[in-house]
Amino acid sequence: MSLGRVSVRTDAARETFLATLANACNVTAACKAAGICRQTAYQWREDDEAFALAWAGALEEAVDALEKEAFRRAHDGIDKPIVYQGVVTGHYREYSDRLMEILLKAHRPEKYIERTRSENLHAVAITIQGPAADL
Repeated sequence: MSLGRVSVRTDAARETFLATLANACNVTAACKAAGICRQTAYQWREDDEAFALAWAGALEEAVDALEKEAFRRAHDGIDKPIVYQGVVTGHYREYSDRLMEILLKAHRPEKYIERTRSENLHAVAITIQGPAADL
């Protein structure tokens, strides 16, 4: 009978872990919420392919949420207070050019990722002397 309780408890811990991972994008936070140690989580992932796939899915979901927030901050901006002598006197909208750049590079790398080009403008002549010259 105790094995059934352990299984239910383990299943609940796994569900909590995955839900928290999807929200927090942080393994330590997910472990804490589930009441398990990191070693346990990584062991579950190693031993259980379905759990490993669910883990990957939870991380994808979390990163999608981060990307959505990055887009909002880049595109819509965030309100920032204007403070004068310790008093908020108004607000202004601040946009993130850096986040915009990162998103453009992620979604259109062929257009926005920096390219380096090196050209060999001078030919180099190498003269081998000694025993190696006979090879």
